[in-house]
Amino acid sequence: MVDLFRPQAAVAALRLLERRGLRVRFPWGQTCCGQFAFNAGHDREAAELGRRLVEAFEEPGDGVPVVALSGSCAAMVRAELPGLLEREARERGAGEAEARAWRERAERLAARVVELSHFLAGPEAAQAREGEPAPGGPAGAGLRVAYHNGCHMRRLLGVEEAPLRLLRQEGFEPLEPPAADQCCGFGGLFSLVEPSLSAAMADAKLASLEEAREAGAVALVSADLGCLLHLGGRLRRRGDAFPVVHLAEAAELAESGRLSEAALARASALAAREAPGRPAAERAGGGEG
Repeated sequence: MVDLFRPQAAVAALRLLERRGLRVRFPWGQTCCGQFAFNAGHDREAAELGRRLVEAFEEPGDGVPVVALSGSCAAMVRAELPGLLEREARERGAGEAEARAWRERAERLAARVVELSHFLAGPEAAQAREGEPAPGGPAGAGLRVAYHNGCHMRRLLGVEEAPLRLLRQEGFEPLEPPAADQCCGFGGLFSLVEPSLSAAMADAKLASLEEAREAGAVALVSADLGCLLHLGGRLRRRGDAFPVVHLAEAAELAESGRLSEAALARASALAAREAPGRPAAERAGGGEG
């Protein structure tokens, strides 16, 4: 999804990691984690993608972290992929030994996968930024942002504090909306097969964000790309230009000294303009806000 809809987030994440002295490799054989097909019940297609993902990341070797820019993708690999590959191998008659081998290979990958903000909060990242801190404190000082934590991030990965801590380190004041644990309505395939209900859930989430906006939030930030696509699409459908920004983009703007309300708005507008498709919320029949 990052490749297709928000490559700017990947570039920002690369800069954040390299600024901490880390060498980043991008295995070109990687593709989708298979979550859409898995949620649709198409285990064979999801397993085909999953096997390709496992093979792509085996070459860097055990012990090398695999950093994901979307909590739901990380959750798919960590929570679902090992069982899926073992089960699908048995169902296509691959034999017990091969089925177990695929589970073990997927488990080794799962153990290395970590969501970006969680990784940056850990010892590997070491928070060793290049250059001196900006005079007068973190670049984001004084900027409030509304923060949305995705369902998979919260419930399957158990990551809640790391993204908030990263935003605070960059000087932002993150504001979580009331009922922050309610789904935004994206849900991958759910937004495709139930567009009206999905759009209604997005509207409820955006309504809950109003409190943060009234308190001075200048952008909506999330670490989950699917949620950003969905909520950003709904805002555009309403003609609302409130910026929607990936966590990596916000943090990178702050660390590079380029942060401003205008820079957040430009990042949001650029992503919306370059996206090749439109989120489901924009296709929903009741889309006019």
